[in-house]
Amino acid sequence: MAILRDDEIRRLLKFLGSIISDKTKFASIEDELRGDFGQEILREPEILGYFSAEIIKTVFNEIEWQLRIIPYTKMRLTQRGINSETLRILFSKFLKFCEDNNLIISKGAYTIVGKPEPRASLLTLRIDVDEIEEFFAKAHTVTIFVGRGDTFETEEIYLN
Repeated sequence: MAILRDDEIRRLLKFLGSIISDKTKFASIEDELRGDFGQEILREPEILGYFSAEIIKTVFNEIEWQLRIIPYTKMRLTQRGINSETLRILFSKFLKFCEDNNLIISKGAYTIVGKPEPRASLLTLRIDVDEIEEFFAKAHTVTIFVGRGDTFETEEIYLN
């Protein structure tokens, strides 16, 4: 049983209210989010279907990186009030950190812990690098946490 915080519920309802036109459906979702199992409801395919995937592109060292934000991560970003630009900044810092420390990015799972900006909250971003070519690379998000998150079976990168 996991109850959502009021600020998280407000953010989610604001987002969902902009896409759901059926007032009865919206009221039903609102009741579920405010209930004792609000956190569990967010994992349901019916709810995740409202959060569309997004691709963030960034060029680093002549390689175009495409970071796909999956619906689950998009929902977590909305829930926690984090925008896609913050995610792009943190991912770019990861790329720079790897370059500065002569770390080779290969296919696999990574946990990136750091602050996108000096006074920002500490974030934990889980990504999977799917493809790396000479001038092109693809990765996708797994999830994002505020603070330190689970690093199980991933390469851990702690940014300064």
